[in-house]
Amino acid sequence: LVRTRITTQLDGKETYRGITDAFAKIIQNEGALGLYSGLGPTLMVAVPNFSISWVVYGSLKEYALEDELFYNLRKVDIDTGESKLGFLLTLGCGAASGTLSTLVTFPFDTVRRRMQIQGQHFRPEERVTGINMIRSLLKTDGIKGFYR
Repeated sequence: LVRTRITTQLDGKETYRGITDAFAKIIQNEGALGLYSGLGPTLMVAVPNFSISWVVYGSLKEYALEDELFYNLRKVDIDTGESKLGFLLTLGCGAASGTLSTLVTFPFDTVRRRMQIQGQHFRPEERVTGINMIRSLLKTDGIKGFYR
């Protein structure tokens, strides 16, 4: 939250002088709960992101180790004789799983960031919930608004 607020300050309208100042002002202006602004969407991003990435990576790894197409890209452990992913297969599986998990969860990350900065730019009565923010994004920008 603090990092997001500091990096989204507008030139000439800086609210925070540093990390400790940001913590103090958020607590002063929004209360202690202000530090948890955007926590729901943060969890909606982190948990599925890691889960999707882990499942996709495991599935791709298993496929690459079983399919003969990738035979030349595997390594064999000298001690056990067990096939392992080579560098390129590890890189490819990791890149594919990370890309897919990010594509699925990035819309929640957009909502999270917007929720975190609304305390900096809007009065309390103007702030919206995550659900209302999702509705607003869909109405104004469509699906592409979630991938900005």
